[in-house]
Amino acid sequence: MSCHTDFTRFMNELKTESDTLRIFIEILKKEESALIEGRLEEIDRLASNKIKLIQELIQHDNDRNVFFLKIGLPSERKSIDSWLNELAVQNSSFSEIKALWKELLNLAKTAQQFTHSNGLIIANRLQHNLRSFAALHGAAGNVALYGPKGQTYI
Repeated sequence: MSCHTDFTRFMNELKTESDTLRIFIEILKKEESALIEGRLEEIDRLASNKIKLIQELIQHDNDRNVFFLKIGLPSERKSIDSWLNELAVQNSSFSEIKALWKELLNLAKTAQQFTHSNGLIIANRLQHNLRSFAALHGAAGNVALYGPKGQTYI
């Protein structure tokens, strides 16, 4: 297989991975809305879709790492950025790969931000539910127990 074919395949792989990440981000946005509005059935459905997309993203990551290994490149961001800069200088037609890589990193950062935000919403809801449960438990005449950090638990 020629070097050009490998680069074309890598470029197509980056495009496909970016498309998958875009879909994943849309699901994260819908999940955020469903979490805020308490639509539990939708959250379950979205979780199922997220699992499938995460599996696809893992496969893309594995394929990318195999490509980097094949060309003798460590799969570290600094090494990849250096390699892409050299590649773009050597041949301007490879600058598209550099742009696709940058786009992929930006999409991954966006997905990470939504994941973090959704995690905070879930943690907030959990704390609210635990406080409500403790209040109901206390109102029923049950004694609250305290953990080592002073948090109540049943």
